Amino acid sequence: MAWTVEYDEELDIVELKLAGKLSGAELQESAASRIALGQEHDVTKFVIDATDLLAPRSTTMSIYEITAKTYAKSNQRRDTRIAVIVPTAPESEWIIQFYEDLCINRGWRVCMCDDRVAALAWLHE
Repeated sequence: MAWTVEYDEELDIVELKLAGKLSGAELQESAASRIALGQEHDVTKFVIDATDLLAPRSTTMSIYEITAKTYAKSNQRRDTRIAVIVPTAPESEWIIQFYEDLCINRGWRVCMCDDRVAALAWLHE
């Protein structure tokens, strides 16, 4: 598995780490798992660490479906805040910008961050 999701009790966040080249199905599965863990712990603050993500353009529709369908089906709360750490690979930054735009257009608060420190600061401001 090229992704992991875990609950950080001390920070009261759910963190999803993505690594390598993931398929659209893997991205959708990781999002569903992140949301489910957040609901289990009543969390509204999330970090998506995409530092090591390699994002092929073939995942475009899957990213769209996450924001258009997965969030709706799971009743993703509107007070959710999602900090996304941008990939180090410049050719993969597009996916985070696309995801951020889709989320903001649907009413979720998302912020692209350069690192985990910035992500946590934004979540807790």
